[in-house]
Amino acid sequence: MSTMHRAIRLDCFQNLVNYRKPSSFIIKETYPLPPYSTVSGMIHAACGFKEYHKMKLSIQGDNKGTISDLYTRYSFSAGARYEEGRHQICVKDGDNYGIFKGIANVELLCECKLIIHIVPEDEADFEIIYQALKNPPTYLSLGRYEDIIDIRDVRIVSLKEDEEVLTNHDMYIPVSYMGEEPVEATVYTLNKEYEITKQGLRRWKSEKEGGRVKAYYCPPHKCLERAYVDDTDDEDVVIFA
Repeated sequence: MSTMHRAIRLDCFQNLVNYRKPSSFIIKETYPLPPYSTVSGMIHAACGFKEYHKMKLSIQGDNKGTISDLYTRYSFSAGARYEEGRHQICVKDGDNYGIFKGIANVELLCECKLIIHIVPEDEADFEIIYQALKNPPTYLSLGRYEDIIDIRDVRIVSLKEDEEVLTNHDMYIPVSYMGEEPVEATVYTLNKEYEITKQGLRRWKSEKEGGRVKAYYCPPHKCLERAYVDDTDDEDVVIFA
């Protein structure tokens, strides 16, 4: 474990939120916590970063369960001509193209409390990120565009290594961190880093390239042999990916 002395700690709340699983279509399922890429994207938006800035992230939190809600869904096929009685919307772009409009289900987390620790790779980014989260230029969202995040506290915390520590919340723990220890928990493969291709498109890096992280979603009160803890009153465990 590399030596770290401080991190930016973000305490926030969201009432109803969806951190969509990319593989879900008929029902927009949600991850139990925001994936690393979603948190990183929010930080990039707050700072106005136009290129990817590497950072280590630790994500944990609690929620009151899930509910199902309805949303308006739009779908279309490339080049599909508009047919009256079949399509609900007609879009004119040289020709008439048809779009379907209907309703679908979305899974929402209720009363989600999050604790996020951030350590940028470039020390020069530390103060930029801290100030941007403390005084964001606009309302920030985490998840869908409409999932506004209520930032309740931003502070700089000290970190120390400790032995035999208990986690206080649900949290992501990278599989690589646990080594050979068997763990009974759900494993997610989460996006983390991307690159811009020559065509100007965003491409998520593969797991071998360090762009994806296999992580356990672990419940609270898990005993870890060794981990960082912060210097808040709760001494929350911090495990970076």
